[in-house]
Amino acid sequence: MTKYILPLLTIFFLSCSKSPKKEFTYFGGKIINPKTDFVVLFDNEKPLDTIKLKNDHTFMGKLKGIHSGLYYFKHGPEHQFVYLEPNDSLLIRLNTWDFDESLVFSGVNADRNNVLIEAFLQTEIDQRNFYKYYTLQPEQFKLKVDSLLNRKANFIEDYKLNNNETSEQFLKTLSIALNYPIYTKIENYIAQKKLKNLPDNFANHRELTNINLDSLMFFGTYYRYVQANLYGEVYQNDNYKTNDDYTVALLNDIDKKIVSEKSKNRMLRRAAIRHFYDKSSCHVNKQMFDTFLNLTSDNEDKEEMKRLLNDIYKLNKNKQLPDFKMVSPQGAIENVSELAANKKTIIYFRNSKRSSKDWVAKRINYLVHNNPDKTFLVVNMDTKKEYVPNLDIKLQYYLTSDSEAREFLTSKLPRVVLVDENGIVVNGFASLSSEKINSQIKEL
Repeated sequence: MTKYILPLLTIFFLSCSKSPKKEFTYFGGKIINPKTDFVVLFDNEKPLDTIKLKNDHTFMGKLKGIHSGLYYFKHGPEHQFVYLEPNDSLLIRLNTWDFDESLVFSGVNADRNNVLIEAFLQTEIDQRNFYKYYTLQPEQFKLKVDSLLNRKANFIEDYKLNNNETSEQFLKTLSIALNYPIYTKIENYIAQKKLKNLPDNFANHRELTNINLDSLMFFGTYYRYVQANLYGEVYQNDNYKTNDDYTVALLNDIDKKIVSEKSKNRMLRRAAIRHFYDKSSCHVNKQMFDTFLNLTSDNEDKEEMKRLLNDIYKLNKNKQLPDFKMVSPQGAIENVSELAANKKTIIYFRNSKRSSKDWVAKRINYLVHNNPDKTFLVVNMDTKKEYVPNLDIKLQYYLTSDSEAREFLTSKLPRVVLVDENGIVVNGFASLSSEKINSQIKEL
């Protein structure tokens, strides 16, 4: 594996002559161009410590009684993972303008975290090169995958030889960081190709993996593999005729295979919500809905699903688009009936907490470019002046607290509404992320 060269780190606020007491673990460092005045360290998804930055943008946290394992820290909107063991004295240095690439570690047992960062960065490079492999036939695809896995295995062996006191627990974490993204790609390939009869050893990684490590469900690399594994096995083993049948089979598979109630509920919710977004349609399948409600034990998720159904029924296909008020960038109150009058209109209701501004700008600009004869409105559901950079400000609005639109936005889930020139809803729950969205707009 190509080595990612890490610069030397010097931090002046911690004297080299002082060593931490054995019962404590220290986590600190320096943030260049800080976004906030604190860093939060998490154990799983539970905040472990909030550490204030000093005037020189340095910080130092003192932890007692921690366990060995993977944690993560968050600063502003960004986060990254860190491996800690009792008695470590770990220091970071990063520049928020280039968060991951600038992050380096020093101090006691810093080498573990530097190699993890190297693994994460190399995975990003692998991801960019991987898409072309999906066009290959299964045998050629497997050859490419095996070659990549052999490189990862050699990397781990080299690390073990040069770090003979490294714990088995860390080596398992490193193996997950390196190998599970590739296992995820294999599962995605199975799902995309809808493979029923796999070539020999095509999915032999499943014998090496455990999808019920609840302590790692917060780790995106691991969680994405668990999810992809469930999806891939349903595609492989179940005979379904429609997207609805597939989702029902997936929900039942999650219920059967995932042990942790919390993880199970999270995956059930994700599968159900993804079902609506993949379909990009306001058609409701009662069996899928009933299956979800029967299997989840999370009452908040049940209520969210009921609100989602309410939103769909309130603004469904062939209904007249109800008039509602929005606020323009200039602060004027506008009626959607006037903005969309006699126009084929695409309205994207945005929730700033559920989708990044960069992604929204990229998707909307692509659709505007490909559909110049349509009118686009990007409506922030929040009651504040928060606009998407790199997107025409004239397209952007936000809702007042008493806007009539809130009657069909009770779930607060983002959605695209397609309206014809007569003000009739053609699709009340299209999805900005769906592969179908551009063709759905063209057909409007």
